[in-house]
Amino acid sequence: HGHFKCNKRQIADYPNIYGYMKELYQVPGVAETVNFDHIKRHYYYSHTMINPTQVIPAGPEQDLMSPHDRDKFES
Repeated sequence: HGHFKCNKRQIADYPNIYGYMKELYQVPGVAETVNFDHIKRHYYYSHTMINPTQVIPAGPEQDLMSPHDRDKFES
């Protein structure tokens, strides 16, 4: 879950945080500004002392356009 070894789980393992992330991603105009491939490549390439082989994990794939169920928090 990352080469700093500081996260026990993925964001998807925290339903409320993951729902919030999907809600933010689905705000009109946001998804077009996010390039997850670039983010992941930079994260794993930029620290050669931690990741000397610069291996980039293939997954996981996230469907950030799936329903987020955040409307349950509206009053």
